Amino acid sequence: MLRAEFESLAGRMRPRMLATATCILGREDEAADAVQEAMIKLWFFKDRLDSYSSPEAPAAVILRRVCISMLRARKTTSELTDAELIAVQPYEEAIEPELLKAIESLPPMEQAVLKMKHLEDMETDEIAALVGSTPVAVRTALSRARKKVRDIYLNM
Repeated sequence: MLRAEFESLAGRMRPRMLATATCILGREDEAADAVQEAMIKLWFFKDRLDSYSSPEAPAAVILRRVCISMLRARKTTSELTDAELIAVQPYEEAIEPELLKAIESLPPMEQAVLKMKHLEDMETDEIAALVGSTPVAVRTALSRARKKVRDIYLNM
């Protein structure tokens, strides 16, 4: 995708993304920042956007994740519950080192799919859209990855 095409697409998507971010965050200034950050992240996917039937789908996923990050940043550590604290921590700190080592020994695709599903709480359809696959293929990769991690972890 060329720069001009991306700019045109971004111009069309921006008002809707701004409205969505404002609904999630409740503040227009933060919403504008979230949209800008999402657009920057989307720019890095520009070469893969042509493969989507609707480029708004990955844009919506990215925007939602940016907004969630901003909401988490609002809370101070003392206000977080234990579950929220684990969710905000980098996953390396929240997972046993042996389990993390087992995950990192997976092939790159299985590793990425497993992390997206269980560490970033993405839905199978979202993962499929991001990796350019089908939900069935993602579920199969998840199943294989879980089995491999289980086998590796039990053999440690």
